[in-house]
Amino acid sequence: MDIVKLLKEAEADGVRLRVVQDELKVGVPAGKEHWLDKLAPHKEAILRHIQGEPAEAELPPAEPPDVLRYLPFPIDALPPVVGDYVSAAATAIGCDPSFVALPLLACLARAIGNARVIRIKRKWTESAIIWAAIVGKSGTHKSPAMKAAVTFLEKKQEQAVTKYRDAMTRYDEDKARYDKQYTEWKRSKKPHEPPPWEPEPPKCLRYLTTDITIEALAVRLSEQFDGLIVIRDELAGWLNGMGEYKGGKGSDAGHWLSMYSAAPLTVDRKTGLKQLIHVPRAAVSIVGGIQPGILLSAIGREHRQDGLCARLLLAKPEPKPVRWTEGEIDEATESSMGAVFDHLLSLEPAADADGNDIPFPIDLSPEAKDRWVQFYNQHRAEMADLNEDLASAWAKLEAYTARFALIFQLCLSATDSGSSKVVEERALRSAITLTEWFGNEAKRVYALFHETLEEQDVRELEELVHRKGGRATPRDLMRSSRKWERADEAEAALQKLVDAGRGSWSLQPPSGKGGRPTRVFVLNGVTDVDTTSPNPGESNGSVNVNATDNSEQDDEWGEL
Repeated sequence: MDIVKLLKEAEADGVRLRVVQDELKVGVPAGKEHWLDKLAPHKEAILRHIQGEPAEAELPPAEPPDVLRYLPFPIDALPPVVGDYVSAAATAIGCDPSFVALPLLACLARAIGNARVIRIKRKWTESAIIWAAIVGKSGTHKSPAMKAAVTFLEKKQEQAVTKYRDAMTRYDEDKARYDKQYTEWKRSKKPHEPPPWEPEPPKCLRYLTTDITIEALAVRLSEQFDGLIVIRDELAGWLNGMGEYKGGKGSDAGHWLSMYSAAPLTVDRKTGLKQLIHVPRAAVSIVGGIQPGILLSAIGREHRQDGLCARLLLAKPEPKPVRWTEGEIDEATESSMGAVFDHLLSLEPAADADGNDIPFPIDLSPEAKDRWVQFYNQHRAEMADLNEDLASAWAKLEAYTARFALIFQLCLSATDSGSSKVVEERALRSAITLTEWFGNEAKRVYALFHETLEEQDVRELEELVHRKGGRATPRDLMRSSRKWERADEAEAALQKLVDAGRGSWSLQPPSGKGGRPTRVFVLNGVTDVDTTSPNPGESNGSVNVNATDNSEQDDEWGEL
């Protein structure tokens, strides 16, 4: 990555950068906001350059960014009830199915919580814990998709809060009665008589939370065995706060990384009745949305090396035009999905010799175990050819495969279409399909961490054309962003997509009023356009874009 070249181009566009207390501040003139997203992935390198520090060696790229395309989310791999709901919700919202599926998987994991684990070997178990991020720009319906997935736990939380308030009313009455009786007992001066019974305040069962402080999470986890899920409409706050130091106690990153595996959590507090909080199994799922530029900025090299990035399941579908739809989630589909949540939330854990709650282990069936061995050996063989970042992700996907299989099997059991005693081969087979999809997504998204400025320009332009239905004229680009102020600049930008093998030029015949044919760029795979020349023997490149009518000016400008 040529930082000097990048800064020169930014400066030529009127961008100003300065360092204030070791923080990079960026000022952009009106109409040049695209530079914020362009500079975000290179924030650390720019800061080192300005401060005169030597640049760190770049890691090798995960994959050439122009090799991998987004694959449709494998809805058929999900249990039927789950797949039906994902499909219906995505259609009703007008979003990619992955935007519903990822948060729904995380919510299903929370519903299982610590009640069950999948046992691969005697000393190797995996918990139902999912960390997921849906990646998309503003306006891609991340929030409605999250809402569709979280709604079942939200309803349960509302019911729990109602019960808690009723219990608090009774507690207040009991506490007032106790206070009166205790005062009378003290005045009676009869120490041989036991004091009155003091009521305990009720606790509200928490299904979900938006709080990301370790201390608050520890308190809640200590009050219930079944774990929690953190729901964040925007994950940036969680990621950016990961490395902050809390009053000399160090950062929270270590605590968070351990919760991915339901490891014990111990927190010392300076205030409160409980100054030491210990949670034997801190099982916390996490899900939220994030914009691409913010993801690249927040997931710096530190979080790629400490394994945080590898723990996140990512979905970054290609943007598509959003159009009105009459689609709805029918009551039967929603009711069936709700019944699955009810069943999973009703699962009871096992108990150890001392009567303490422990997860109930579910083993692989013999057929599933054979399939697991095949998958494991193949998956490990693939890791040998990956760079450090992707190898780390592959290791976590190995664990996620077992977690998916556990979730799928219990969902099948909830609808009486699968065993509740063992994980069957079909559940594992579907889990492997999902893992392969997430592996492809990891390669796609991780490539963004290493892409050059030129590759970033090509990718962003391709996404813009994709949002326009897969085809665009130079004039379309000029209307979309002030980045292209002249027709020749816009045509040159589209020509870069042609050179990169992302599409080709075609000629659009003139309207009934006559005139010249219009030169249109068409992305690969778009078939609703006539890509043949309107006249035999005439090449697609024979029409000069500058010869088309560019006299009309558009006063409303959008952003790339």
